[in-house]
Amino acid sequence: MHTTTAVVVYLTILPLTAKLALLLLITLSLLYHLARDVLLALPNSWCAITLLPGGLSVVIRDGASFSLRIANKTLVSPHFVVLRGSLEGRHLTLFRVIFPDALDTGVFRELYVRLRYS
Repeated sequence: MHTTTAVVVYLTILPLTAKLALLLLITLSLLYHLARDVLLALPNSWCAITLLPGGLSVVIRDGASFSLRIANKTLVSPHFVVLRGSLEGRHLTLFRVIFPDALDTGVFRELYVRLRYS
């Protein structure tokens, strides 16, 4: 997605300084998401997911945990899950993509089945 966005910005008719500023912002966004979701280097990186009857419990890198209420428009595929949910007591919607290799096989299968058939 970052590459596609960068190509679109490059192909638009904008002044060079505006293109460079937008490309810098796209690069910073890419680095942030890589550090948070791939390298798990940021304090708010998700390290563990536990299935609960009404949603999920998520443990982040700094040791804190929170409950996540799963929204209806969560996308479920055998290859990945696009998890859409909100924190308890908040209206902000969170999106995370979870691949099978990010979790134990049994946990991903249970998450897949629960989301698919609920």
